[in-house]
Amino acid sequence: MPMVVKRLCSGHQPVQTTESCTRPWLLAAQAASLRITWQNSSASLEEKLFESLLDANALCPTYRNGNGPLLVNINVRMSNVLNVDILKYTITSVLVLNQSWYNERLVWDEVEFPFSTITVPWSSVWTPSYIIEEAFDVTWRVESPNVVLHSDGKTEFQLALRIDSNCNFDLFYYPLDSSQCFLSFFSLANKVSDMEFKVSIRNEILNLKREYLVASANITSQRNMPQPYFVVMINLKNTGIRAILSLVVPSIAVVVADLCGFFIPLQDRLSYMVTLLLAYLVFYSSFIDSLPGSSSCNPLLSYYYTGLLILLFLSTIETILVLKLVTDNANLGLNYGFKTKKKATSTVSNDQSYQSEDAKDPKTKGLWYLWKCAPEKPPGENHLDGIKWTQGE
Repeated sequence: MPMVVKRLCSGHQPVQTTESCTRPWLLAAQAASLRITWQNSSASLEEKLFESLLDANALCPTYRNGNGPLLVNINVRMSNVLNVDILKYTITSVLVLNQSWYNERLVWDEVEFPFSTITVPWSSVWTPSYIIEEAFDVTWRVESPNVVLHSDGKTEFQLALRIDSNCNFDLFYYPLDSSQCFLSFFSLANKVSDMEFKVSIRNEILNLKREYLVASANITSQRNMPQPYFVVMINLKNTGIRAILSLVVPSIAVVVADLCGFFIPLQDRLSYMVTLLLAYLVFYSSFIDSLPGSSSCNPLLSYYYTGLLILLFLSTIETILVLKLVTDNANLGLNYGFKTKKKATSTVSNDQSYQSEDAKDPKTKGLWYLWKCAPEKPPGENHLDGIKWTQGE
């Protein structure tokens, strides 16, 4: 910089040169003008570089190895899993695709253009296009991401996505289930012979206190498809704490309450069982609403709750039948058993009174027993021991 300043100062008058060079503020102004000049020259170089690189050929892929397929390195960073909805069979995940490849048309000489890297809009150069098979909604976290170009032709492109996709959850062992969700990335604009993926994955998900945790994340790429593709596999594991506390524990309480109902008096047991059955029906309906409407295999827990409902219903029916039988036996004893016993008691008492009166007279003792066994009036007088006999027809 001092050399430049001297060169600038030598172009003026000798007297003015000494005074101008000795003023600090003038030195600062000249340095600023030099910086602006260098920036302008740098900007013009960038414009020239852009004009030389970003032409119509920049939108077409090129192959570094000549006839071989274009190798695209993809590193997937799993950032987060926001939502897991087993009722709708959906999952919301956030991931970042770090992509890099070489484009021979985007190479420049650093001696002519002193830039090692430049940043251009992604619409100005060729980038791989993807279709996610399981996704029904994809949101770009950055609407216009930039592409970084290196002087040797290396192209780097970072793409952040928020993906709402379908997932076929395996709920057979719910709430202790484990499921695999897939994200299949296809490049329909290219063929396997034109482009190849080299993939890797890095799991950066922080498993917070959620119902479903991400156990692991894997990635694979195969060449048995017409188009190049790679698949991201997200392994989810249900902690089961929420479902156990809200579903399993109440069912155990219902079973214990049903067993304790046998210690309640019979006249109060029926109302107790009916109340318990109605309460369980409400609980059962809420449980059914918490499970998906249709599934390839229903959870074992649904069969358990259905069987528990049947057992509780049979227990209520048993209580009704037992109460009916006990009530009918009591009424039968009151209507027949007590009257028969009373009539037999009165007959025995009358016979004993007659026998006691007859036993007072020894002469009529034999006649008395004969009268008891004979179907007609005993022989003798019309009056026997104070009893008046009438002639039978």
